[in-house]
Parts: sequence; structure tokens; C-alpha cells
Amino acid sequence: MKNKLFKRKPKRTSFLKMFLKGMIIPIIITMIVGNYTSFFVKMQVYTLLENQADNVVTSYMRSIRRQNEQKKYLPKYIFLSMLGSIAPNTEGGYLDPVTWVEPKCRSVTFTVDTNGDIVDSCREVMCMGIRMSEAPDSTEYYVFDPQEYDIPELRGLFEEHLRDIESRDHSNELDITSLYINEKEKKMIPHTINVKRYRWDNGFLNYGYFDFSSVLEKEYTITVDCDVEGYVLKEIASRHNMEEYPHGVAIQGIYGCDPGLVDEIYGEYRDRIKEWLDRNSSRAVFNDMFDFGKNTDVAFERIYDDEEERAIISFIETDMNGLRSWRRMIFFMSLLFGCMTLFVLVVCLTRNAKNKAQYAFEDYQRALTNNLAHDLKTPLAVIGGYAENLIEMRKEDGSEKELNYLGSIMKNVAYTDDIIAKTLKLSETEQIKKLNKTKVDIKELAESAADKYRTVLEERGIELDISGGGEVSADRDILGTAVENLVSNAVKYTRNDGTIKITADKKRLCVVNDTAENVDTKDLLMPFVKGDKARSDKNSHGLGLAIAAAAAAQNGFRLKIDCRDKRFTAMIVF
Repeated sequence: MKNKLFKRKPKRTSFLKMFLKGMIIPIIITMIVGNYTSFFVKMQVYTLLENQADNVVTSYMRSIRRQNEQKKYLPKYIFLSMLGSIAPNTEGGYLDPVTWVEPKCRSVTFTVDTNGDIVDSCREVMCMGIRMSEAPDSTEYYVFDPQEYDIPELRGLFEEHLRDIESRDHSNELDITSLYINEKEKKMIPHTINVKRYRWDNGFLNYGYFDFSSVLEKEYTITVDCDVEGYVLKEIASRHNMEEYPHGVAIQGIYGCDPGLVDEIYGEYRDRIKEWLDRNSSRAVFNDMFDFGKNTDVAFERIYDDEEERAIISFIETDMNGLRSWRRMIFFMSLLFGCMTLFVLVVCLTRNAKNKAQYAFEDYQRALTNNLAHDLKTPLAVIGGYAENLIEMRKEDGSEKELNYLGSIMKNVAYTDDIIAKTLKLSETEQIKKLNKTKVDIKELAESAADKYRTVLEERGIELDISGGGEVSADRDILGTAVENLVSNAVKYTRNDGTIKITADKKRLCVVNDTAENVDTKDLLMPFVKGDKARSDKNSHGLGLAIAAAAAAQNGFRLKIDCRDKRFTAMIVF
């Protein structure tokens, strides 16, 4: 019961300090998990980029082979623009939408000749397919290039297409029923365009899959009148009327990316592309050859067909910070961190409630001890005074037995008074809140404490050695209390003709003394614990080490004790 009552309590802590200390683990775990998660996300995106760049080249090569075999297939300049419009939320890019990646990138595809000059590209164009008869191979393809003819009636439609690529919330369906055709060059200028504009309520892409939940917002007709040499006006049936010939086919609309984007990327890397063409003769995929950066992949391949030799270049640059994968990762990391924070908060609130109850009990216990000590001092002083008067009165004619009794009373009064004084000293030391810290010379403090015991040391033949030196920042009076109690404890329990060694430096003060036998130090820092028979006499109260530990703790230091090979060690760690 005594051990439980007087067991030394740890230093008090506030809820804020406890919570901040508890948050260290959630922060470390979140950082570790986030680091590994981000690594896998990056690897996924890099792999995707490489695959997509390679797929562009593969798709184009397949188109060339089909065109050479069938002689009636999408022209290369139309195919490149359509290739760059599969995912309309990219700027002419080819990144397929997938669940974990929301593409937002710069992506262009173009072919160059052996001199490095652009032959075809994915620039924004209007494409048109016309089926002339029932024959499967009777479809003819035509293209309108807004850079060749700037027609005011169509300018808004092309600008709207580029905005739709960025916003992803609208798209247009075109149905051309009349057009000017240049049969020789397979070019056209639309004459009558029926436009249906759709709004995609859930976005064009829904977590990686095409979402066709569209609402017809408006429909209107655009008519273009022009007179360009080499072009002939031709009427055709609607793309929705497949029984009449000729009629429009499904491939009918605006495809490709901003022409300025193609020119920007091509102009930036033209010289290095030419260098690559001169140095390589086969397909290769490079991530960093042109210093594109970690978020970019470029695929090259030389093409040999019936017309010419050229190379296709697929450029894809992804904005990693704009990816859904990163947003999801942040969401999951926030969720993980939030759950751990909530757990820490609940634990800290529970501990804080227990601590408050414990602190209240400790305060009550300390107040009770102090009150008892103060209340005992007065009657104890009265008893001592009466005993001292009786000794004076009976000194001449009192019996030896009476004088022995009175002397015993005086000794016990002095012993009890000493216990009360040290109990109050322990309580006072534990309650000190404001410290007056200065630079304290440790060796000088130890020498000052030891000087009080020089006579006792000489009488008992105890050798004292003080060495070292150094200064620490501490309250001199409080630290002096700790040092004095350690020296006093060492003098009291060192065997006759033994040694006491005190060493001091900037990190510790160590007091080592010889003892008659090994001492159990398990509970020796508790108040009123004496440890062994030698410490159970009337000269010991079991409070010296407790006071020293409290005084050290008030300065932010720690007292450690140990006893091995009949050598007792008390060390204040600064």
C-alpha cells in the first residue's frame, strides 16, 4: 500500500502535448504509405504513356497497310486527325480514358519526311465521308482545312470544337447535305451543315468509360456560299438516310487538335527530330532523348510505303498534378490520416480524462500530506519543549531511567521533525513552477555540497575524489538540493574506509560510493523507501533520493540509480 501511495508519478503533460506527440506515428505512416503509393501511381502513368505512344504508331502503321491493300481507306491526313480525337478531353491526344487516370495532356501526332519536314499531322480539320453506291468500297473521303480557307461562317464552329475538347461538357453532331468538292485533291468546302449541339450531363467521360447521357441543347443550320476555282457544288442525302445515294457516312465532323499546338511542339524539337532521323533507321521509343521530362513519352517509327519514306512521331506529355489518380491518392491518404487522427484524438481524450482525475487525486494527496505535516509540527515542538524542560528539571535528582526515557523522547521528536521537514521539502520541490535558470558550474556545486561532510569523511576514513567540470543551464538552488542529497546519501551509506567518486561534465553528474552490500534499487526513488537493513535505521527517512529526483526533474534532468559489485551509483543526466 505504501508503494502504491507514494509511487513517483511521471511528469504531468497537457492534452495538446499528448496529442501532438501521438500524431507523430500517423504522420510517419501517412508519409510512408503516400511515398510508396505515389511511386506505383507514377509507374502506372509512365507505362500508360509508353503504351499509348506506341499504340498510336501501331494504329497508324495498320492504317497504312490497309490503305495499300484496299486502296480505299481513310487518307493519312484524315486518319491522323481522327486518331487524335478518340479522347476529346485531350488536346488532340490519344490517351485512352481509364479508371485511375484522367488525361489532361499535350498530345500530338505527325509524320515527317527524310528532311524532317511535316507531311501530315493531327491538326484540326473537318472530315467528310460520302458513300457513292451500294458497293462496300464506294466511300470517298474529303477534308476541309481551316488553315487553307478562313471562312467566317465556320470559324466559330472550329473554335467551339477546341473549347469542347477542354471542357468535355458539349459536342456537336454534323450532317452535311451539300458541299463544294475538289475531286482531284479530295478536298471540300461545306455548303449546308445541319448542326446538333449536345450537352453531356455527366461529362463525356465517366470514370474512364464513355458516357452517352447526352441532352440535345440546340440545332441550327450553317450555309456557306463561296466561289473557289476547282470546286463543284454537290448535293447529297443526309447521313441518316442510307437508302439514297450518294449520302454522308458516320465519319463526318471536326477532328484533331489546335494547329498552334502542333506547330509549337514541332518547332521546339525540329532540329532534334532531324538529328534522330539521320542517326536511326528503325523504330524506337524514347522517354528522355529529347529531355521531354519524366511525364512525357515519344514514339518514332520509319514508314516505307508505295508513296514515300517518312517517319511517324507520337508525342504525349501528361500533367501529373492534374490526374485523377493523384486526386484519388490524396483522398485515400487524407482518409487514412483522418482515421488515424480520430483514433489518436479519442485515445488522447480518454487519457486526458484519466490524467485529470489522477492529477486531482495527487493534488489532494499532496495537500493532505502538507496539512498533516504542518499540523504535526506545532504539537511536536511542544512535546520537544516539555521533554527538554523535564530534562533540565530532573538533571540533578532524576533517576538514570527517567533521563534515558526523556532522552529517547527528544531523539524521536528530532527524528520525526526531520521527516516532516524533508516531506515538506519534497512537496515544495515538486510544486516549483518558475525557475531562475543560470549557468551553473557542476564541479563547484559538488565541492560545495561535499565541504559540509569533510569532518565526517575524515572520522570514518572515507576517501573523496571530485573530478571533471562543465556548466549546465539550471536553477542553482534547486539543482544544489539534488546534488546535496546525493552527496549526503553517499556519505551516509558508504562503508568505513570506503571511497566516494564524483565526476562531472556537461552531460552528467555521477556519484559512486562503496557499500557494505548490494542494494535493491527498484523502488528506491520512491518516498520513504529505504531499500535494505542498512537504510532502515533511525538516521534514514527514505526521502533523500526522492527529493534529489524531484529537484533534477524540475530542471528537466533525470536521476538514474544502480548498484553492482557493492558500488552504488547515482547519476543526474542533463
